[in-house]
Amino acid sequence: MGPLAFGVIGLVTSPLLLGLAFGALGMRAGIDLWRHGTRRPVVAVGIGASFAAVVTSIIGALLWGSVLTTVLLGRDAMRETERWRGRTVEAVEVRATANSGNITAVPLRATGDAARTVLLFVRIDSEASLSAVGTLVEALGRTPGVPALLIDPLAPAEAVRAFARAAGLDATVIGDEGNLPEPLDSVAAFPTLVVIDAEGRIEAAVVGARSPADLDALLKGAGASPAPDR
Repeated sequence: MGPLAFGVIGLVTSPLLLGLAFGALGMRAGIDLWRHGTRRPVVAVGIGASFAAVVTSIIGALLWGSVLTTVLLGRDAMRETERWRGRTVEAVEVRATANSGNITAVPLRATGDAARTVLLFVRIDSEASLSAVGTLVEALGRTPGVPALLIDPLAPAEAVRAFARAAGLDATVIGDEGNLPEPLDSVAAFPTLVVIDAEGRIEAAVVGARSPADLDALLKGAGASPAPDR
């Protein structure tokens, strides 16, 4: 029963990666018994369960490694993006697609009577991005006069436009053909929201979903306190 016991314990503890130890012990004990002539079904089952425990623990290790890498990269992206506050975006016009489908060139800085413009970076195949667009649509309705740009730097502009229309956002979009200036060309996490004033200074840069109250505050200039360029 030893190999079977080790195998069962290894399977149960495989999410903690302990199956690598218990599974290996069960396989070794089972193989030794089998070689010495104890060829009972329970020994064979124990060897199989122990092997499954080792395999499951290896899969668990890969999954835990993937989750840890994603979390660490996400935190790095968040910290780096938040450092953009106070930086000035170059005064350039970027190739974009209007809601009507016309190709145009748009400035990233606020123009006309607008005090600021908001850029929302998304991935069009992401549920988190879809939710962020919905929250932005509601916030724009409460704060008229703030122009918005929807950007997916990894998707064609037409696909981004279709995504925006499906989400109810009436905004100009930028896809993978848009040549964004620094630091906007290095967005690494989605969704990311960036607020830029008429001087081209980044008032706020935040990663991830935000509450309606947070968006209302940002669109009204809550992040507009002076900050030196870095």
